[in-house]
Amino acid sequence: MIKLKTDKPFTDEELKDMDIIHNSETKKFTDQYDSSYVIDNFISENEREILNDFFYIAFEQYGESINNHIYRITYPMKYKVISDIIRPKIYEHFGNDIIFYSDISTDVTSVGDQFFKAVKPYGLHTDSVTHIDGYRPYKDIIIPIELNGTSKSLYVTFNQRYRGHATMFMNGRSISNFPNYHNVVKKQSYKDYGVENIDESNKDKNKLETIMPKHIPISVYDGLSIEKILKWEPRHALVQDTSVLHAPTDFNNEGASYKIGLTLHLMKKDSSYNNSIKGYYTTWSKYTKPLIKIV
Repeated sequence: MIKLKTDKPFTDEELKDMDIIHNSETKKFTDQYDSSYVIDNFISENEREILNDFFYIAFEQYGESINNHIYRITYPMKYKVISDIIRPKIYEHFGNDIIFYSDISTDVTSVGDQFFKAVKPYGLHTDSVTHIDGYRPYKDIIIPIELNGTSKSLYVTFNQRYRGHATMFMNGRSISNFPNYHNVVKKQSYKDYGVENIDESNKDKNKLETIMPKHIPISVYDGLSIEKILKWEPRHALVQDTSVLHAPTDFNNEGASYKIGLTLHLMKKDSSYNNSIKGYYTTWSKYTKPLIKIV
């Protein structure tokens, strides 16, 4: 395992209340209107155990610990054990024209394609990979592998969609984080940013106050409405359009100290889709710098 921290290009004071847009020229994609759903029994118990064992072994050798918060193995489909189990199932379900982000990315930093261990719930976000010329985002598939302390958790998808680059939606949060690959929206309204189907009624506010992580202010969900509340349960797989805003519920409050899962981004060939920017550390960002190794 390599211990790393983010090299922030702005001061903590500047980051508290600023929007971060890695590439302001990103062309948005226009398709994807499917409902989110769960594929029951996507992997067998034996396959889950193989993948779970592989995570613990491989993490010690290849894994990254970032800011003592993110624990992950990037580009998971490059590992034969994972590919042999997962690849045929993906092709069977989605078709052979699916492109795995792990297969085509040459970037030094992964946009969320990862075998991860989460010790604290992530905030509201999307994970769209929009910077690889000739390919556009299609689906996200999340495969729960282990949930420590309880049998299942919950996962919320929203009716609202954003068809641009991966983004953290943080309305009302004043914190000085700098995500290496996500845009961050704090100051401008979600509607002005380009989020579709804003619902001003806030009809699901009471429900969200009950189930969502307590360290995240309820203002983050202003203008949103719930599409689905899905079970985050080992062996089953969650599928969503890449444009869908989503977030986990408070799995710590539900009795889990951590969860391990496999997140994959599926792409489609599209010669008209070109968003890469040249001359920077990554092809999606003007700001991202190499992570700093902690000795």
